[in-house]
Amino acid sequence: MSDQHVNLIAILTPAPGKKDRLREELHKIAHEVYKREPEALRYHLHYQEATEEFVLIERYTSKAAFDTHKDQPAFQNLLKVCEEEHLLSKPLELKMLEPIGGHDNR
Repeated sequence: MSDQHVNLIAILTPAPGKKDRLREELHKIAHEVYKREPEALRYHLHYQEATEEFVLIERYTSKAAFDTHKDQPAFQNLLKVCEEEHLLSKPLELKMLEPIGGHDNR
């Protein structure tokens, strides 16, 4: 199943005691993406308690749209804040996904 869209998940693992601060920054970027990036079709923030990870499910209209996202001030600020405040216990993990089946709705 070929799809020009870019689908990915981003996994962010907060450092001990930094979960609330990281959540705050992730809410900020989600708001900015919604306001300023119309080519971001999906930008859903989740938290998995069992692994203590934030998971962003993202979808962009194209690779160019995803590349633009990475260059946006909001994303660059998130990276800067995570580094300066030591918000992550390990590096941000990106997993690019290739759709192979299923559906979005009925």
